[in-house]
Amino acid sequence: MDVEIREPYIFLSGKVTGNEQRVLQAAIEQHPGITTVVLKNSSGGDARAGYATGEYIREKGLATLLSGYCRSSCSRMFLGGATRAYSDDQPLERTVVGFHGNYAPDGSLQQARMPALKAWIIKYSDGKANPQLVEQWVNLSSHNGFAYFYHPQVPGIGPDGVMLCQGSEDPKLRKELCAKPQQGDALANGIVTTLEIAKIPR
Repeated sequence: MDVEIREPYIFLSGKVTGNEQRVLQAAIEQHPGITTVVLKNSSGGDARAGYATGEYIREKGLATLLSGYCRSSCSRMFLGGATRAYSDDQPLERTVVGFHGNYAPDGSLQQARMPALKAWIIKYSDGKANPQLVEQWVNLSSHNGFAYFYHPQVPGIGPDGVMLCQGSEDPKLRKELCAKPQQGDALANGIVTTLEIAKIPR
């Protein structure tokens, strides 16, 4: 991922390549004033790095913030935050975290790994993620499918701001075509720890 440091923030953006935990650790050693990891416009990538970085963030007691989209392995980094929130760094309707299963290089779901992923999600959501909802998203058969958590203030996504997309929908029609589970919003599911929108100084 690309790195930008503006203490107390470290911005991580782009593809998750596998060295993120080491990069973050080195940055914190050089800049001990870092308190907050801002995850910005990442479609994910290396699955192991997502888990390892999320666990490291939690171990260090760092906060995480969303800027734009954060999907797949990026979402596990976000869930590592001791506190987790949406930010005003980008428009709220473009700020979203997306969860799904673990997939092989050919895009097929790695079913044997799903119980461990489900348990990890529930643990790092501080025990709040609805098990039935997690079960649905970790078993999405397509790697293009996601459970998207928007801030509930974003219009057009139902009262909870949650969409469950199979991955076959036209991206421009997701709001119309994706299921809206009504099993709690991002706060109720422990995806964020507050619905207050964090202000990031420009």
